[in-house]
Amino acid sequence: MIKHGNCIVLFLSLMVLFCRCGEQEDYYVIDGMKPKYISMEMLENFEQMPPQPIENSGKSMLYKQYLFLSELNKGIHIIDLSDTLNPEKIYFLNIPANKDMSMQNDILYADNGPYLLVLNVSDINHITVVQRIKDIFQPSEYEPMGYRGYFECADYNQQWLIGWEKTRIVNPRCKK
Repeated sequence: MIKHGNCIVLFLSLMVLFCRCGEQEDYYVIDGMKPKYISMEMLENFEQMPPQPIENSGKSMLYKQYLFLSELNKGIHIIDLSDTLNPEKIYFLNIPANKDMSMQNDILYADNGPYLLVLNVSDINHITVVQRIKDIFQPSEYEPMGYRGYFECADYNQQWLIGWEKTRIVNPRCKK
């Protein structure tokens, strides 16, 4: 014979086990994409560097005897074409979040996340920053391009999106 008090304890225990009462949502892990960010402070790290390997090229532009070749989200390679049979990589311009560029009268204009970076290239060996104009560009990438599936939603608070990486993600809210 079960005592009345034991029935109540048994009933409450069963209720706790079987009733979720809407306290938590489903938890699941799935293959997807997550954004890679750079801090707004790191965007301002322009540097003229020795040549770097070309890994993910974008736009190219010929100016005088130089080829300027974009390295997506990283910067711009400068290649000397004076001897067209032996092109020589001479510099890499570290410009985080760079995708586009233009040139006029020895001035190189390059996007640098939300900024427009204005560079004087009249002395190719000593490229200088003329101006960094803030808040010119808006984010252009809110989801991984050419990808179908789940991904973490992009968040532009205090950081700038520079790409996507495949990973396991928890409870993704975005799908394409």
